[in-house]
Amino acid sequence: MRKTLLAALAFSFMLTALPARADKLDAPLFEAILATARSYAADRNLVFYCLRKNDDMRPFLYAAVHLDIAYTMQLLRTAGADDRQRAQLIEAVLANIRPVEPKAAEDPALTRQCAGADAENALAKLTGVGKPLFMRPPFEKLKP
Repeated sequence: MRKTLLAALAFSFMLTALPARADKLDAPLFEAILATARSYAADRNLVFYCLRKNDDMRPFLYAAVHLDIAYTMQLLRTAGADDRQRAQLIEAVLANIRPVEPKAAEDPALTRQCAGADAENALAKLTGVGKPLFMRPPFEKLKP
């Protein structure tokens, strides 16, 4: 988890050094970005459920969402997204994230999904449900 946070921090410093582009994000690209944000939120919901009983990891799960949004905002700002577009991305993530209580009842369907997702390993390797928002397509189109 620390490697993830350090990699994300290094990436954010790299983005802050880049000049902002003047063009605004076009509608099809922005719609794809919002769809990715909603998909990311669904993945995080699964991660929250899968790791809800892991007292050591749980606080870092929330920190990771915060950092993912922060780095994604820098990437959008650099790509020329306006304030409204950036706010809509934040809404697409936060309106769809549902934290899970550690003592939440078992959900057989989610438990089966957890078995296939391997959430803890995915977070460590930044793959699958553990992939940060800014590392998912179509964000590669925004990188300078």
